[in-house]
Amino acid sequence: MKDKKFHLSVVITVVISYLLIKVIDSYEYFFGIFGLLLSLLTPFVIAFILAYIFNPIVSFLENKLNIKRIFALLITYGFLILLIGSFILFTAPIIISSIADMVSQFPLYVEKTQYFFIDLGNSLKNVDPKTLKEVGDKIMSAMPEIGNFLIGYIGQIFNTTFSISKFIVQFVLAFIICFYIILEKEKFFDFYKKVLYITFGEKYAKLTLDVGNTLNTNIGKYFTGKILDSFIVGLLSAIGLYFLKSKYALLFGTLIGIMNLIPYFGPVIGMTPVVIINLFYDPKIALFSLVYLLLVQQLEVAVIEPKIVGGQLGLSPFLTILAVTVGGGFFGIPGMILSVPIMGVVKIYLGEYIEFRHKNMNCKID
Repeated sequence: MKDKKFHLSVVITVVISYLLIKVIDSYEYFFGIFGLLLSLLTPFVIAFILAYIFNPIVSFLENKLNIKRIFALLITYGFLILLIGSFILFTAPIIISSIADMVSQFPLYVEKTQYFFIDLGNSLKNVDPKTLKEVGDKIMSAMPEIGNFLIGYIGQIFNTTFSISKFIVQFVLAFIICFYIILEKEKFFDFYKKVLYITFGEKYAKLTLDVGNTLNTNIGKYFTGKILDSFIVGLLSAIGLYFLKSKYALLFGTLIGIMNLIPYFGPVIGMTPVVIINLFYDPKIALFSLVYLLLVQQLEVAVIEPKIVGGQLGLSPFLTILAVTVGGGFFGIPGMILSVPIMGVVKIYLGEYIEFRHKNMNCKID
């Protein structure tokens, strides 16, 4: 009997090893499938984000004004279409014109950059050539790594999220999915509970429901607050840049508002083109714009965000950056936005588990 068990274990080990080897040999194929799966899930991620935005409005119309949910949804979607139409009618032409003008001015930016480096080289003629060469070598050796990071990582995030045709299809599909999520949310929730109880039993089903409820609360509060917070930051940025006579104030204000949804990375991404583009026209305006945007960010961190969002769910900068990096790598901009409240919930339950285990072990930490 023992020999049979031993032989069976050997056979299972060999089969699993063979399968692992085949997976490693064909890793590109499996990564392709995984990437396709993530791409297919992206509309659902966007749909859940939209559901958090629309659900409070629909609930208000349904509960306070006694409007049937289907009509409340149609009113909400109708208002959204009107809002998008107004945006396209009044602001989109200015933004598109700014983008077109920026693209047309690109050769001028390149030419001015070349002159800048020529002047810089002339001004450094009196510097020790050996020192200059060492500094230049260090900069040049670092450039490929910086370029690979910017092109490979950040470029991939924006390519995943803002590929025009793909983004439009995903967004339209997300709106349709969101409509049915809100319309039949009780049915989805009842089915979800039944599946949990059947699959995991009463104990773990209740735990899963508790985690889901905490996640829902955190995401709802964080995301709706962050949208309002980012709208205020974008508006303040656009108004300030306009009075500072910055180029493309509306375009940059809109960009800063959108990027502000992303913790840590977003404000830097939003401010960088403002400074770079204005440097080509007037360095003073570029400097004043940078100082003003930094002041807006400080105002947001100190006043706006704590009042509206209520802090960063108690996450340290390390955990926030980790969450944004992982979320952005998998789901682009939506993943970067949702990753923070999700990481906050993970931290809550992981902290509770560690405290529980520590108390049961009756051990002391020096």
